Amino acid sequence: MRKIGFSKFKDSTKEILPKTYKVDEITCRRRLFCTMINQYLSVQSQFNLKNPHMFKQDLLHIFEDKILSFFQFYRFRPEKSQKIVHIYREDSLLINQYFKQSKNHKMRYMTKSVHLNPDFKMLYAYAHPCIDLIQLVFNGKDIEMMLDLNEIFTRTVFNRIKKEENKTVSLDTPYIHISQNGVTTRLHPRWKHINPKRLQQNHRDINDGFSQLKNEDIDQCYLVYPKTDGFQRHITLRGELSQELKIIPYSFTFSNRERNRCRK
Repeated sequence: MRKIGFSKFKDSTKEILPKTYKVDEITCRRRLFCTMINQYLSVQSQFNLKNPHMFKQDLLHIFEDKILSFFQFYRFRPEKSQKIVHIYREDSLLINQYFKQSKNHKMRYMTKSVHLNPDFKMLYAYAHPCIDLIQLVFNGKDIEMMLDLNEIFTRTVFNRIKKEENKTVSLDTPYIHISQNGVTTRLHPRWKHINPKRLQQNHRDINDGFSQLKNEDIDQCYLVYPKTDGFQRHITLRGELSQELKIIPYSFTFSNRERNRCRK
């Protein structure tokens, strides 16, 4: 199982970032990572991918800057203590716990009781947006985020499928199913390297795909892999019963279209 994310050790942050077709520079790889992580976040807590300066920092700084963006620091003045008014009672305990162990000076400053009130009550069912982010990077003891790359890839593909009338798209991990006009198509995303000239290296995936076409209630099966320099066009394979299995290259260049295109 391949993992991506980051881990914190003393004063350093180790990043493990995805790398794929035309997404090679470190800033572009961080942007791709945040594009994929947005699939896990509420609309309020998602990263603004149009800010190119954000990706010059490592992932921990990117996450902590986003968390701090929800707090109004301009209201904090040494001569006048004021409480933050947008913190839910249960959520504030987790925020306090995370801020206390952080080495970010602003976060440590905010752990003072005059700024973060654990007993403050908000409306029922209110949840602070930064909780989405903290729960991804903090397990209650360590700062770390290591996520299954196949799962993130699958969810990203699923969320980017165009929604249309009379078209049903469902995420049935590890598969994505698309039903339209009486035809059911199964997508099986995997983060693997594909060499079209050596498909025998992927014989297990291919044999499994043909087996699903034969034994399960689906009409089409697409194996989806990241696009690479050597794998840029879909491949159609035919089985013994004239079944067609398609191998599809998936490109992430959309994540860098707004500003700078990331090329080798």
